[in-house]
Amino acid sequence: MQTVVRGQVESLTRYEIDGDNKGGSIWVSKPNTGKNPNNLGNELIKIKMPFEMFDQKKAEVEAGKLYFPCQMEIKCEISMGGQNKAVLTALSMKVDGPDPEQETGKDKPELGTAQITGSKPPNKP
Repeated sequence: MQTVVRGQVESLTRYEIDGDNKGGSIWVSKPNTGKNPNNLGNELIKIKMPFEMFDQKKAEVEAGKLYFPCQMEIKCEISMGGQNKAVLTALSMKVDGPDPEQETGKDKPELGTAQITGSKPPNKP
């Protein structure tokens, strides 16, 4: 079964253990739904990612075509993991919204800088 996850991708990580066991993770934050009374702030979702996908996205970042954090649409496969919990594994991911190449240079953060998202505070008199 497949699903699509939309949210702010905070970061991508990968690991390699002894050359045999390797993979990666996509860390997505979404607004709190309020369903879990033990969670304050945004909800974090971890999505498994193929090891090779990290290199693809790293090349896009280095070319200035992609930056993090950003809103993304991630197509995922759903499988059952340990303790009958659903495991999401990324099949593909793309920027959700305007094409980053079409944005003006002033809207794009420079590589290695943080991007602040959300509303601006009101002007003080």
